[in-house]
Amino acid sequence: MVEIDYMAHQEQYDPSTLLEYGEHAADGGYDTVWTSDHFHPWFHTDAESAFAWSWLGAATERIDGPIGTCVTPATGHYHPGMIAQAFATLQHLHDDRVLLGLSTGEAMNETPLGFDWPEYPERRDRLEEAIEIIRALWGDEEWVSDAVRERIDEDGFVDYDGERFDLDEARLYTMSEESPELHIAANGPSTARLAARYADGFITVKKGEEYTDRLYPAIRRYAEEEGNDPDAIETTLLVTASYHPDYERALEATRPWWATTQNVFDRAMANPRDIEAEGEKATREEIEQKFLIADDPSMIAAQLEEYAEMGFDRIAVGNTSPEPDRLFEVMNDEVIPSL
Repeated sequence: MVEIDYMAHQEQYDPSTLLEYGEHAADGGYDTVWTSDHFHPWFHTDAESAFAWSWLGAATERIDGPIGTCVTPATGHYHPGMIAQAFATLQHLHDDRVLLGLSTGEAMNETPLGFDWPEYPERRDRLEEAIEIIRALWGDEEWVSDAVRERIDEDGFVDYDGERFDLDEARLYTMSEESPELHIAANGPSTARLAARYADGFITVKKGEEYTDRLYPAIRRYAEEEGNDPDAIETTLLVTASYHPDYERALEATRPWWATTQNVFDRAMANPRDIEAEGEKATREEIEQKFLIADDPSMIAAQLEEYAEMGFDRIAVGNTSPEPDRLFEVMNDEVIPSL
């Protein structure tokens, strides 16, 4: 059975409001609460940009159920040792699962802080080094290469001499019995291979034939090549939804996210004003194809069923509705129970 999760967008709501929405979602039947982890938001007008890790610390006290990031950039401004420490601490504080979503990141997380923004192959290699460091510090030795395992001593101190990141006798002292789950976000087969090798789950925004014909077969094939069980890798679709009885109002409310229809993920765009302007190029067809827009709860349920039939285990639904409470109400009372 598909699980319906809530995607708490730090870009769209202030952190206090987002905590209320997270509680509302967890209490109403959503399974997991994910949150975005960016320095700059995807748009400028009426935007927010709170620090996800601070928010997650508060969420461990307020939200019952699994929580995590969708997704944390494992590139430059976060050293992977700090990521490992932060999420090990969250796992210790929380009564339920903590999920760390990782990705190759976006320029808006790096260049405003003075870090470089390399081409994709370099970003992918950085992500792989980050994963190995995080797994090693968590004590997940079965997930790392023999070369990395050999540099973990009997007391858990880790040495790592990478091309991009280093550790010099590093060790985490605050851990739980179980490590956080590691999920990797990818929109192409190359990064999907990292998920098949290292991760508990795989996150994407791709759907339709892009997913069923390209990504899903790739991740299963790579998992088998790595000697892992492809059925053990959770697949999560991230989708942004807008609901209102007036369809045109629901469509207009997706405007903050229109830039995501313009292939901005891999472009070196960091200024939210420029990203927002790019979104104004979106056509109505692109908008309706990208977002889940509905004026009737049955439309939402039907679309989520379609996504589930593509093979997704989880669907993380962001709420960009003109009146967000309306979507929570129909999801909690009608849509999630029907699924």
